[in-house]
Amino acid sequence: MIAGEAPIDTEDGSALLHEQFRILRRQVPTMYLVMIVNAWFLSFATYGAVSPQLSYGVPAILSAAAIFRALRWLRRAPAPPSDATIRRYFQGVLGACVVLSVAFGGWGLILFERADLVQRTCIGLYIFISAVICGHSLEALPTAGRLMLLCGAAPVTVRLLLTGETFLIGLGVNLVFVSALIMRMLSTSHSGFIEVLSSRSEMLSEREKAREAERRAHRLAYHDPLTGLPNRRALADQIEAAIVDPAGGKGVALLMVDLDHFKGVNDVHGHPSGDMLLRDVAARLNELVGQDARAFRLGGDEFAIVSNLGVDEDAPRRMARRIVQGLSEPFAEGKMVHHIGGSVGISLFPADAHDRETLMRRADIVLYRAKESGRGQYRSFEPRMDAEIKRRSALETELRASIAADEFRPFYQPLVELESGRTTGFELLARSPRHSDEIGPDQFISIAEESGLITDLMLQLLRRGCADALQWDDRLTIALNISPVQLKDVWLSEKILATLAGAGLPPRRLAVEITENGLICDPDNAKRTIESLKNQGISIALDDFGTGYSSLRHLRMLPFDEIKIDRSFIQSLDSDPEALKFVRAIVGMASTLGMPAVAEGIESESIARLLRDIGCAYGQGFHFGHPMSGAEVTALQGARPGGGLRVAG
Repeated sequence: MIAGEAPIDTEDGSALLHEQFRILRRQVPTMYLVMIVNAWFLSFATYGAVSPQLSYGVPAILSAAAIFRALRWLRRAPAPPSDATIRRYFQGVLGACVVLSVAFGGWGLILFERADLVQRTCIGLYIFISAVICGHSLEALPTAGRLMLLCGAAPVTVRLLLTGETFLIGLGVNLVFVSALIMRMLSTSHSGFIEVLSSRSEMLSEREKAREAERRAHRLAYHDPLTGLPNRRALADQIEAAIVDPAGGKGVALLMVDLDHFKGVNDVHGHPSGDMLLRDVAARLNELVGQDARAFRLGGDEFAIVSNLGVDEDAPRRMARRIVQGLSEPFAEGKMVHHIGGSVGISLFPADAHDRETLMRRADIVLYRAKESGRGQYRSFEPRMDAEIKRRSALETELRASIAADEFRPFYQPLVELESGRTTGFELLARSPRHSDEIGPDQFISIAEESGLITDLMLQLLRRGCADALQWDDRLTIALNISPVQLKDVWLSEKILATLAGAGLPPRRLAVEITENGLICDPDNAKRTIESLKNQGISIALDDFGTGYSSLRHLRMLPFDEIKIDRSFIQSLDSDPEALKFVRAIVGMASTLGMPAVAEGIESESIARLLRDIGCAYGQGFHFGHPMSGAEVTALQGARPGGGLRVAG
């Protein structure tokens, strides 16, 4: 370490070294220029009093040495050198200062001895001024500045004090005081220099911390913390940028990706396992899209891919196909293996949309269609899809308003005992309150399920059904369909029983129909709901048997009262021998299990007779009557007791 300097082995010390070097690189050449000028001025002042060698030779040598050192500093590379190199430069400065100041001071002493009073005064002043200016130029390296004063000015100053001449002694005393002040100034200046540098370093450090905090905030704002992928905000920005500046491309392709069966992983294995799976999905998506596109996570199990369109217009569909195939491959997590999948919706700019919001909305629409088509598929946007989604949105708004206004009315389709032809009850059906452009149940029921309105609609219809049934023969029952979505409601049985109690209808007069698919969605809750309803006297029917996940395990484990055979088998019964074999097997199985079979969709007498002959107990369909309002059922029963509406006893 250079004597008198601050420690330079720390990070701040390194900054000090570089700042000293920066200042010295600017000031050292100027210092050498001053030394050269003063040397020649001194030569001029003593001209004639000394030999030409001392008058011209010595300043020439001093000037050559100063020029050499100045050029070395000027020719140094602009790139910042290493700390070790700077230390080596500083050692060179110290050595040069000692050599040149001793040479300059010694030359001054020789001239002093041969000069008159005036010349001695000039010699003392020139040497001292040179030493002061050089010392000031080296204030960034105060040790070198002190050496300049000690080796250059001190010898002449001492000689002035020893001359015995009052004038020169006074000059020498003055130079002593000025030298002391210069020494003090060098120390104070260097301390201030270090403080300023330290303050600047702290300021730069704080500024860097602020920038790092800003970068972290930006990353949190634009990246998903779980997967590390860019998030929805980053997606919006990238689409906007690509739309404004397509960078020579033909447009932008947006692929919305939604994972299939991901919820089951969370439910069965827990959220930590689900989080790990999402990270694996993100990594796989990055591999699948490569450098041609960028993957984003939008939240939950939804992702997005953005790519620029080129000459190949089929590239987005090929990418979607790779994604679907890639996500269908198993994901290994320790000893567990997850089998999920993915559905993809594709929307293109400018072919399908002219702004970001429309592009994203239409990609969502197509994704919905892909999942609706059976999952594990990819679809591209078609104009009719937008019209359909707007229509569904309008229908949902209307559905909410109709439920809130209690406008839905139940209709009833007769359930008939095939052997006797007597009516045993009615299946309660929902019909839209719109009289013009009537909407079928296949439309508004699915919308009610998606929007979470299905239970409100069902309970509203059940209340009205109970009120109607109380006007009929108390041997007639009403059957109510329960959707798979409703079976996820842990309070479903309580809601149904509360509605019956409020209306005053005995539970034995209600039958609840549940599809096999509903048993798959949430089997534990479905079992609790069925057992709760069964314990209160409500009949339970397994609806649409033969479709979905047909399983004898359901019939063995759950207390069903009857099996309803799906209409798809009944309508071709008299023309398709295979359908007849299948229906005969179901009827035989039901008989063996001690429960009646009910055939849906009977539309002719021949099919009704065939079913009766093979032992099917009950049937319903247009052959026995179209759906009727509650008032029509009441009127028919009152107008023809025992006739038009024959009640099974």
